[in-house]
Amino acid sequence: MNSSFLTPRRILIGIAVVALLLIVRFCTQNSGPEGPSELSIRYEAAPSKINPFLSLVFADIYPCARIFQTMGDLDPATLTLVPIIIKQVPQVYEVTDGPHKGELAADVEIIPEAAWDNGTPVTAKDIEFSLKLVFHPLIPSKAYLSYFDNISEFKIDPANPKKFTIYYKDYYFMAVEGLLLFPIMPAYNYDPGNKMTNVPLADFLDSTKLKAFTTDPNMKAFADEFQQPKFLNDPNFVTGSGPYRIETINDQGLILVKKENWWGDKVAERVPLLAAYPNKIIYKVVKDENVVFNMLKNEQLDIVAGSFSPAKYFECKNNDSIAAKYDFEVKPPMQYNRWLFNMTKPVIKELAVRKALAHIVDYDKAIANIRLGLAERTVSNILPSKPYYNKDIVPYDFNIKKAQDLLAAAGWADANNDGILDKVIDGQSTRLSIELLVTNVNTSRQYAEMVTEAARQAGIEIKSVSIDLTELNPKTRNGDYQTAFLGATLFPGSTEMAQRYHSNSLAPAGDNRSQLINPALDSLIDLISSERDEVK
Repeated sequence: MNSSFLTPRRILIGIAVVALLLIVRFCTQNSGPEGPSELSIRYEAAPSKINPFLSLVFADIYPCARIFQTMGDLDPATLTLVPIIIKQVPQVYEVTDGPHKGELAADVEIIPEAAWDNGTPVTAKDIEFSLKLVFHPLIPSKAYLSYFDNISEFKIDPANPKKFTIYYKDYYFMAVEGLLLFPIMPAYNYDPGNKMTNVPLADFLDSTKLKAFTTDPNMKAFADEFQQPKFLNDPNFVTGSGPYRIETINDQGLILVKKENWWGDKVAERVPLLAAYPNKIIYKVVKDENVVFNMLKNEQLDIVAGSFSPAKYFECKNNDSIAAKYDFEVKPPMQYNRWLFNMTKPVIKELAVRKALAHIVDYDKAIANIRLGLAERTVSNILPSKPYYNKDIVPYDFNIKKAQDLLAAAGWADANNDGILDKVIDGQSTRLSIELLVTNVNTSRQYAEMVTEAARQAGIEIKSVSIDLTELNPKTRNGDYQTAFLGATLFPGSTEMAQRYHSNSLAPAGDNRSQLINPALDSLIDLISSERDEVK
């Protein structure tokens, strides 16, 4: 991805792994022993879908995590999996007898304190309900499906409604991690009519029955209601087992307030990740970095989140009045910049074109002049700190001559002497003109200017179109683009390639936004997911 990422059929190019910049206020007037009672966080886009099964954009993810819980999480210090609402991280074992002999299983028990807002306990039924959301054919997002398509049965302990056993047909390297990191939703709230709750999970695991659900009136009614605005942003209907609830939400931002007598407070000493100190979290939508600068001077923000250019970061850091009140931190890279290609577009289908584009990116200039040194080259979407990151892959170099030679060998030539190459494709003369979608963030515009200038030297016309991030995400998901600059997160846990590169994860249901379909790549991803030997 960053730098460049070569697969048998396409290249996904990027600029660099980007360091995470944090500006955090440390002089807070309303602070208590545990921290501030109120937090103001700058966002660059407004949250709109506070439902983890219907939105995966940055603006929605973090508020969702304050409202909806997972069974476990990655410890921020060690990045190891730890329990949150369950007694312990389960161990996968081989079943030696019974109907599941030869399969793998894991036993899970929810802690007794875990409860919903109506006072009822979080039970295995809620976990089962949430798993049905993963498989439901009429719910558009399939972001979690790759973690669970190996399940054979989900069995609730008849003697303990908070305990269950999950069975897997085969070994899957992310079975436990996937199970513990997907969101849990209350069945009583999101399915009050029991349209889906009363249908056994086994039916969702049966391909024939699952197909029939697409025309089942109850399944359709549930899916339609689940996607209604009330379950996306209505404070009276958006609810989970987490510490916060929505107070207000609009295009200016979002306010979360801590619930009174939240159950997790009783357990926080034993489970530190349950600690929730601020009584109020205010997400303020501020797109203009100059406005952010002034808000910092006036102490109107506690944390700056979202895209923030290195130039503005250093300007804030070097301002005495701001530096006196805020901490400035550069965290290890947890995100990357990528040049995303839509493989359904005729010009982009050509390998020579994609390779040429890889060679017209001046990576060193981007890191030095745009990121101001706060980035590094990478060759994939795997964290460079991971032991399986391949340090031997040679990244693409900035080389206009190589780009020109690649295109000439593929039959591109400037027939009308206008400086832009052309070629006959499917009987029609086609200019080598490429549309590039970019957000209106300073760094994205700078990247676009840099590649546009270099591309013209190679005979490629790049038409840069600046749009808001809230438009860019749906456009790339729906395939309504040719190429785009779009950042992505580097997951700190195990690396699962299926969601972004497998043909079963094609957008908009999955996150394969390039529409990459490659049987050889699919096979490799499948082999990796079922391989027990980490070295292999």
